[in-house]
Amino acid sequence: MEPEAVKVVLLGESGVGKTCIISQFTEHKFDQNVLSSLSAQFVSKTIEYLDFGKAIKFDIWDTVGQERFRSMAKIFYKEAKVIVFVYDITSQKSFDALQNYWYDEIRNNCGVIPVLAVVGNKTDLYEDQVVETSTAREFAKKIGAIFQLTSAKENEGIPNLFDNIGKKYLQPSYEYDAKDILAKEKFEKKKEDEKGTRIRIRMGNNNSNNKDGENNKGNNKEKDKKKCC
Repeated sequence: MEPEAVKVVLLGESGVGKTCIISQFTEHKFDQNVLSSLSAQFVSKTIEYLDFGKAIKFDIWDTVGQERFRSMAKIFYKEAKVIVFVYDITSQKSFDALQNYWYDEIRNNCGVIPVLAVVGNKTDLYEDQVVETSTAREFAKKIGAIFQLTSAKENEGIPNLFDNIGKKYLQPSYEYDAKDILAKEKFEKKKEDEKGTRIRIRMGNNNSNNKDGENNKGNNKEKDKKKCC
């Protein structure tokens, strides 16, 4: 089937992982040492949506996040059919920028609002999470955007993100909430499971220390007996 070209632009602050998300989606690669983009970059990937009998060639633009280059982004997102807002779950500043700058830019400069997605990246750093998932979800709901948690490092949520984006583009009434809820539940369960593991390890270490202490006390008593008897 002949794919339809769909322009996708990723927006967000520097360092939130836009480049890494694109790299995982298009090449299944992750480089934690990748430098922040200093110029817009373009890649493509075609996905078939068999349920719709259609294919989409995602033309994906990775934009510059630094404040001094923000004005350059306008060149790329004016004709975009999909906008992906990316924030880092460990950075409140990156999320505030979506609410206070990037969304307003799209609303004020795009004649027709494209398909929108709000992405909370770096879920592998859940221990350092500062942006509450519920807060980000509310923002996404408010602006009519798809919401997705992702980890570019572990390639979690990224296939689901573009699957939802494509289906939402092909069918505006498409409901993606079920998959979104499953992704959230998986993320929360992972946090709880690993928290429980850490607690068990600490308890095990404490018990071991207690036993060592009791053994030492016993040894000391034996030594005392030898000294006094």
